[in-house]
Parts: sequence; C-alpha cells; structure tokens
Amino acid sequence: MVSESVGSDVVASSSSSTEEASFEEVAASFDASALDLEYSSRDKDASCDEASATRIVLDGASAAVDGDGASVEGSTVTILTEGTYVVSGTLDDGQLVVDAADTDKVQVVLAGAAIHNEDGPAVYVKQSDKCFVTLADGTTNTLTDGAEYVLEDGTDEPYATLFSRDDLTINGSGMLAVTSAYRHAICSKDDLVITGGTYVVDAVEDALRGRDCVKIADGNFTLTAGGDGIKSNNDGDATRGFVSIDGGTFAIEAGDDGIQAQTYLRIAGGELDIVAADDALHSDLEGLLAGGSLTIEAGDDAFHAETKLVIDDGTVDVTGCYEGYEAEKIYVNGGSTHIVAADDAVNASAADLMGDEADATTTAAIEADAAGTAAASGAAPEAKPGDGGEPPAMSDGAMPQDGAVGSSGGGMSMDERQQNGGMSDNAFAEAGAPTMGDENCLIQINGGYTVLDSAGDGIDSNGSVEVTGGVLLVNGPTSGGDGAFDYDLTATVSGGTVLMVGSTGMAQNFTNGTQPFAFATAGGNAGQSVAVTDADGTVVASLTAAKQFGMVLVSSPELEEGGICSLVIGGQVSGANADGYTDSGTVSGGATTQVTASTTATGGTGGLGMGGGPMAAGQGGDVQRGMRR
Repeated sequence: MVSESVGSDVVASSSSSTEEASFEEVAASFDASALDLEYSSRDKDASCDEASATRIVLDGASAAVDGDGASVEGSTVTILTEGTYVVSGTLDDGQLVVDAADTDKVQVVLAGAAIHNEDGPAVYVKQSDKCFVTLADGTTNTLTDGAEYVLEDGTDEPYATLFSRDDLTINGSGMLAVTSAYRHAICSKDDLVITGGTYVVDAVEDALRGRDCVKIADGNFTLTAGGDGIKSNNDGDATRGFVSIDGGTFAIEAGDDGIQAQTYLRIAGGELDIVAADDALHSDLEGLLAGGSLTIEAGDDAFHAETKLVIDDGTVDVTGCYEGYEAEKIYVNGGSTHIVAADDAVNASAADLMGDEADATTTAAIEADAAGTAAASGAAPEAKPGDGGEPPAMSDGAMPQDGAVGSSGGGMSMDERQQNGGMSDNAFAEAGAPTMGDENCLIQINGGYTVLDSAGDGIDSNGSVEVTGGVLLVNGPTSGGDGAFDYDLTATVSGGTVLMVGSTGMAQNFTNGTQPFAFATAGGNAGQSVAVTDADGTVVASLTAAKQFGMVLVSSPELEEGGICSLVIGGQVSGANADGYTDSGTVSGGATTQVTASTTATGGTGGLGMGGGPMAAGQGGDVQRGMRR
C-alpha cells in the first residue's frame, strides 16, 4: 500500500545545494517525505500586541503614522523595521510597502483597510525575513490595482496586487477582497502560507501563487482566475514547488488549472468545489489525495500527476471531465470516488518530464505524416478530431459487434489509427510514443470505493493493472474502439470486488489472479440492474447500468474456483445504494445467465472468456494513450 509517507520510486538525494537543478534532476531526487508541510506557531497565531503597535491611518491621498518604524511620502507608506503595524482607512491611489532588513519579521494588521494602486501592487513586500498579514476580526479589507504597472528596471517585477519577494503568511479571521486587473492577485516569490480568513479573489491570471510553495491550513476562499486558481511553480528545487491543503472551504473557477503544483500536490482536508477549463488538480510530478471533499468539473483531467498519483482518502465527485485520474502510476488505497469522463476515467500513461518540447515533437510528427499521406494521394489533409488543442469528440454510437478487433498497418488497429489522426506506426514511433506496453505504467486498486462512468476506457493502463482490495464499479463505453477494461501487459486480481459493464469490441478480461473472476458477453440497457449471485442466491456484487452494455466482468472474494455463479440483468436488487451496489442483498426477477468463475482467463491470456472471441494480452490496448494530451 502506497501512502503519504512514500515519496518517489527513486532514491532521494540531498537538496542542500544552492544551485538550481534542472527539472529532470529535480524529478530524479524528489522525495515527498522531505517536504516541509507544517505550519509554525506564529503562522497560526493571529494575535498582536496593540499597546506597542504602530498605527497607520490611510486618508485618501496620504496617511498618518502614530508610532515608530514607518514613514509616509506622498501616497506611499513604507514600513522600515521589525514590529507590528495596524493599518486602517482608505488609500485612493497609493501603496503600502514593507522594506525592512532581511532578518526582520514584520506583522501588518489590516483592520478595515482599502488600498488601490493604479500602476503597481497595492501592498508590496520588497524585503523582510517574513511578513505576516493579519486580517483583523470583523473587518473587511480590499486591495485593487490597475491594468498597467510601472515595472522596476531590468525585471518583470512586481506582478501581483499583493506581491511579496519573501515568505508571506496571511492569518486572522477577517475578510480580504483582492481584484487584480494586471496579472496575479496574491503572490509570494518564496512561501505563501494561509491559516485563516475569508478571501474573495478575482485575478486576470493566477489567484493565489507561491513560487516555493502554497500551504493552506484553513480559510474560506472564493477564487476566480483567468489562469490558475492556486499555483506553485518552483521547478529547480526538489523540496519546493508544492501545494498542500489541510483544510478550508474553496470555490474555484479557473481559466486554466484549478490547482497547479510543479512537484507535489497534496489535498488532506477541506471542501473544494472546482470548475476548471483545463485540469482541476495538476502536478508535474506527484499527487496525493489524503482527505477532504471535492466536487470537480474539468475541461481536461480531474486529477493529473505526471509520475505518481495516490488516493488514500477523501470523497471525490467528478461530474464532468475529459479524463479522470491520470498518472504513470496510480494507487487507489481508500476514499470514495465517482468519475464521469468523456474519455478514460482512470488512465496510466508514460510520464512526460519534457513538457511542451515533447508535445511539439509529437505534434510535428503527426503533421508531417499527415502531410506526406496527403501528398501521396494528391489530396489535402483533412482536419482531425482534436485539432486546435481540444480533446477529440466522443461518440455514444450503436453497440459494436462481438469479437476481437483485427489489425492492420504493422499491428495498429483501424480504430487506433483513426484515434491517432491517421498517423502511421513509423511516425508514431518517431514521435516517441510507445506502441507496446510500458512496464512503468500501473494502476493498482488496494481499497476504497470507486465508481467510474466513461465514454472512453473505464480503466486504461499502458502497462498493467493490479486489484488487491476495495470496490471497483465501471460503466464503460458504448463505442467499439474502447472498453470498460483496457491494459497492454497484465491484469491481476487478488482481492476486492470488481464489477464492470461496457461494449464488447475492445473488451478485456483479467489475465489471471489468486481470486476468481468471470467474464460474460451479456447485454442490457441503461437503468437496468446488473447483479452477480453466489450459489446460495446472495448478491456478491451489483450496479445500475448507466448506459447500454454488452459485456460483464466480475470478481469477488465470495466466488470460488470453478464455481457456478448467476449473472442477473434487469432484476430488483434489495439493499442497494445509489449506485445500485450491494454485496449482501438479494435479487428478484430479471434475466439470468450461469457463468463459471476461475483464476485463469479461459478465452486466452487477457482474452474474452465464456463466449467471446479470444484477445491476446494488450491487443485491445489503446495505443493512443502513449501520447500525452
């Protein structure tokens, strides 16, 4: 079982070097257990010594200072030394600056402050050891900027309404409203830590951004971003570039990713409602879901991690996405997951640490091959689904005919060739995409309750699949070019409850296992129950079909080697939950088929057992998944 304490599959190396590493070096040395995910006592302490605090009262075009450590020049207020500063009033077009020694810790208490700066940040932390912005209880504070900044010579800085060059912590129980007309709303070039408060943020680009990390312990967040909702982007240090959320309530609407991390994205608590044009959750290396409640609608992936994604706990409801969980290695150890996907619901595909460079190479190969084919035929190349960066359209067409898919063009089926935009095998190989199974790719289901509804593949691994525990229910596709279960190498089952329904054209069975399984070509319609009972008539697994289907794959600890079980379609199942699932009820009525359970696939390794045509392991594998999106 893979848990939060486990880092990368590679051995961690020291990150004490001050030289910034390449991202490939970062990936090779990454170890999640080395990350600083904790909060200091002062991060969480929103109290202040009002008796010794300096008071700054903003007044339109100027300000008054009562106490030491701050100065006023025109409409600019500058904090120069360590201490606590209580800020109130309105600044129509000015700036609050923190410019202290790099050993100083400065606390700025916003107590009903409204600051607008037309050509720069409203609050600018130029230098300090650490700046604490405390939102005073019962107060509303607003920060706004203009659409054009006057930048410092030779740099692109500053670039956020609240901009800090050093570590920034925001705490307290008050409210902060930030509207960014220029770029980002709240940004730290080091750590951004938030432990409380209410936030209403509207940003042209990113809403919350910490280059080294973003850590959130609590708070209420309404984030609207043209770019990412929350982001950390340090790609040169194996202990940086992460986002960690332990609590809070989030409503995120993002024009790009909902939450984006360079190295590690960890969700361990909180309630998150995310609507994102691209990925809802994205990490360029690893991801962990260890708690919380998430509702997701994504234009691309629900949760994408390049190398490894671990689901330990939490409740996830993905109401719409292109693909659901995606990584090279996916471990589902616990939690409750529901995913509705326009393509694959859970997809293990080879990690791409080259980013845009590899995507450009693949795209160039596709275009070159298409142009060459068109030239040879004398015809102009046709537009393919997915041109312009959009995922190809999915179709809920008629049920395919039973049987294995034939192959042409050097081992790539016609369906696969069409899905790859007509690209030939040679061009596909030149693009760097594997045409055979990848042993690095793995989907491992060890626990939890997972319900999938996919227009593409339900479970899709470019390598192997292992099921050792938990409950896995899959409503697969109606299309002939996809299947409820798709893998390129092996698929084993040694525990847990599995029930899959879908189309038959690319259907695959388990290759083997220590727990019996059964495959049947049996059809039904949307809304009908699918139940499997043991010899005593007790339901061992059931679901309600989300769409038309022609195959059923089941495995349960209650099945016996060589034993006969009954597949009942369209009956009334007692004790079932909202997904139609139970493992202990009874079924009445419906159409019954007798099937035999075994730990060996009877229709050939990974093939169609019990009536279907044989399919060799990997033959139904979706070669397209070797390509990055």
